[in-house]
Formats: sequence, C-alpha cells, structure tokens
Amino acid sequence: MRALTTGLAAGLALTLLSACGALDEGGDAASGAEDGTTVRVGYLHTIAVDDKLWLGQIDGQWADHGLNMEATEFATGIELSQALAGGSLDVAIMGGVTSNFPAQGEGQIFMVNSIENATARLFAAPGSKIQSAADLEGKTVVTTEGTTADIFLHRALTKAGVDRADVDVVNAKMPDAVQAFVGGSADAIALWVPFDLRVKEALPEATEIDDAGSYPDAAVADGWIANNDWYADNEDTVRTIIDAWLDVNDAFREDPEGSLEKVQAEAYDGAATLEDLTYQVESQTDRANEEWLAAYEDGSVLDVVGTAEQAYVDLGGVPEYVEPSEFFDTSLFIEQAKAHLE
Repeated sequence: MRALTTGLAAGLALTLLSACGALDEGGDAASGAEDGTTVRVGYLHTIAVDDKLWLGQIDGQWADHGLNMEATEFATGIELSQALAGGSLDVAIMGGVTSNFPAQGEGQIFMVNSIENATARLFAAPGSKIQSAADLEGKTVVTTEGTTADIFLHRALTKAGVDRADVDVVNAKMPDAVQAFVGGSADAIALWVPFDLRVKEALPEATEIDDAGSYPDAAVADGWIANNDWYADNEDTVRTIIDAWLDVNDAFREDPEGSLEKVQAEAYDGAATLEDLTYQVESQTDRANEEWLAAYEDGSVLDVVGTAEQAYVDLGGVPEYVEPSEFFDTSLFIEQAKAHLE
C-alpha cells in the first residue's frame, strides 16, 4: 500500500475542503461534573462510536456518576491511537482500530460500544466501469490503512479472488481520501460512514457498489480503550465509566428514536441529518444491557475483536495474533453489568 502524495491530491476544489470540515477538524467538548473526576476522552465522530458518549453528555449520566468527560474529536483511529499511546488521552473510543493497536500492546480495551456490520462502503468513480470488487484489479483504490474500511476492502478482495498486490491501494487519512476520490484521482474508495455523505454531496455520480454487510467476517467492534498506565492506576474510574455507560445504554434502548434525535441536534447538526443517522444506525448492532452481558459471558465479544485482529495480521498491520483476552479484560464489564441488572 502506498501513501497519498501531494500530486495525487492536487487540483481539488476549495469548496470540498469546507464540505469535509465537520469531519476533518478536531474539537473539544467538556461536560459533566465540574468537581468530579476528569477523563480525557478522544473519539471518532461517527454514530456507532460516539452515540453513547454524546447522549451521556446531553442527559447527564456521566455527571450523575461524578465524571467530567473532556472529549476531543479525531478524524481517524490511527491518530486517536497515537494520542492515546502518547498519554495525551486517558480513554479513546474508536472503530476497527480497536482490534489493532491494543493487540500490539498499546491500550487496554474495557468495553464495546457497538458492532459495525455494514458501516464500511465501497464507491466507484463515474466512468470507472467498476461494478464489483472483482473489477478492482488494476485499479486505484484509496482508503485508510489499518481501519474498518481497510478490513472490509481486504475481505471483499479475498472473496472476489483478487490479489491485493494487483490493486493500487493508496493509503490516506479518510478526509484526504475523500478529497482525492471526488477530485478524480482514484477509481474507487473504501470508506466508513459518515464519509459516504461527503462523497454523495461532492460527487453524486459516484456509485456505491458494496458494503461490509456482505461479509460477516468484516464486522468490527467499536471499543472503549484506556491508556495502559492510566488503566493500571484507575480501575475504579474505569468501572465508573462502565456504570455510567450502562445507564446511557438503558436510555438509548428505552427511547432509541428520541435519543438519536437528541444526539443529532447536539452533536451532528450540520454534519448529518436525523435521516442520515437513522440510516447509519441500521448498519450497526446495539444491544440491551442483558444481551451485552450474555455476549461478554459467552465470548462473542472477544470473537468479534479477534476476527478483526486476524484481518490486521493478514494485512501485515499486526505482527502476530494475540488472544483478545490478553488486551481485553471482560470481567470488569461483566461484574458491573451484573450489579447494574440486579
């Protein structure tokens, strides 16, 4: 995989920069108990990742548990993981990268936010004559290496019988990848929602030809991950975060439409409509707390993390497979969920 170069991205319209701005620019949002425990949280601004974070900010569950969630937005899981490993964050909420860096010793997973089933999408440029993954041989595809979209692309090429070496896969941050694609510098793009909205806005002639829902082994777990040192010193706070999340999840399950409406109005106004978010939520799996507890106890949660990790091993992004239980102690969630459900 080669990196996006200046030449590849040249000539893009300035108007597109503003169209992508809502996803490209980081932002800070502090909410919660002013005198409580401050937790520096980084997140990706996609509904499968930050829905519970935002509802907890809006409805006050974090504050109710004495937490001041100091939230910062990141454009990609790669940058988010680097900030977490560097110590500028205590906790990160991310997508497919959940199965990447923690498997390499950088971060401890302590909770899953949702399962992304069909949030990764493949778009073909107008005139490219690409109708399926089988047509990608000899074509240029831009994506972000080591992410949900990259896992999906890997699964799609494998199923289509296309050797990845025969595809010109270009690595770029997703906002830059979108700019390159709509500017005509790539034949196809593998992305994750909500970047599909940016493509549809800027290049309505592009065709969505596939999504990760066609590949069950392309599902990824969106996880809450703690910095190693912070995790070792703050187990009580980790448990408190889980307790608050369980309350938030109860609220979401009791009124999913109303909860999503609140999150859209507070966090996605101007970036995605309520209709857009409703469509995106259909591509992810969310569960009631009882169902999550069962998935933790029977090992299903670890299986999803491990399947995505194996894809990273296949792609060369993770040197060797490590059992997910080595970097994801599910006992914390199990214990807090049992207490919550009593």
